[in-house]
Formats: sequence, structure tokens, C-alpha cells
Amino acid sequence: MEQRWDEFAADIRSGDSEQVTETIDEIEELDLDERVQLFETCFDELTSIYAQSEDGYVRQSTVRVAERLTPGIALVFAVAESDRSIEIDVDTVREQTDEVGGFLLEALTDEDGRVRQSAKRGLKDVFRTYDSLEDEETIEAFAVELNEMATEYSDKRRKHLLEAKEDAEFFLQSGFGRLLEGFQKEFGDSLEK
Repeated sequence: MEQRWDEFAADIRSGDSEQVTETIDEIEELDLDERVQLFETCFDELTSIYAQSEDGYVRQSTVRVAERLTPGIALVFAVAESDRSIEIDVDTVREQTDEVGGFLLEALTDEDGRVRQSAKRGLKDVFRTYDSLEDEETIEAFAVELNEMATEYSDKRRKHLLEAKEDAEFFLQSGFGRLLEGFQKEFGDSLEK
């Protein structure tokens, strides 16, 4: 996995959109156990690439890769079903989700709007993962943190932080509340006419 990560890292650092897209596609094709191994191999270096890069596209690419490394609902279900092909437990899923979530929170304050948009999308996957773990407390903590972070900005970052907070709050609603909000977002304008 380390050799494969070295190839992925070179593609990410290149800033070449085709190479980065191919890398992300390859990561999506990995099975769950391979993704877990890749996370363990690369996450620290991935965040280091982000921190060291002055190129907004490279930073956005690291965020997009981090999003693909979010453990996600499939892994939560595999662990819950005691899938023997996966050598991971719920605590590891939670730890990895915490690490990705923390990284995406930082990226949500990036000066580049593309990076922030990618981070916002990635946080939805983080919230979904916590939701599937039935961990409302952590989602609530994210919502509070996002709200506090938003007070520090008056530019578009504030808007993106508050939108991410709304995404977190969506997962705190009941099933019916989510259904209703989704329906209103999809058809709200046509219902008001």
C-alpha cells in the first residue's frame, strides 16, 4: 500500500487535474479493507501536503482524497455485521472519522473557495458516518464548533462555515424532519406558487 500511496501522493502534488481525478477514482475502487489500510498509510502525509502547498488546486485535491478516505456508512455496516474480511473495529472507524473531520474543519477556513466547497462536501460524509454510528453528540459538537468558527470571519468563509453547520444540524433531525426538509429544498419554490 505504501508504494501505491507514493504514486497517489505524486499525482496529488503534481496539480494535474487528470492525474488527481484518476487517483480519486482508484481510491473509490478500493475495497473497504484497502481504504482502511490506505488511511493508516497516508493520512498524516496527506495533511502535510495540504499544509505545505501554496497551490489551491493541490490543497483542494488533498481535501477530495480525504473525503474518499472517510470511513463512511458502508464500513460502519461492515463492522456492525462483524464482516471477517475487515480488520477494523468501531473505535478505529470513529478515530479515522475524527481525524478526517478535524482536517476538513481546518480546510473549511482555507482562503480558496474551491477548497472550502470540497471540505463542506466532505463534512457531509463525516456527519453521515457519525449518524450511522448513532453519535448525535459529536454531530452537535461539530455544529457548535462551526458556529463559533463562523464568528471569526466576515467574508465567504463565514457563509461556508454556517452552511456546514446547517448540514450538521440536518443530521440531528428526526427521520421525518429530514424527509420534510429534503422535500422543501427540492420542491419548495414550486409549492409557494
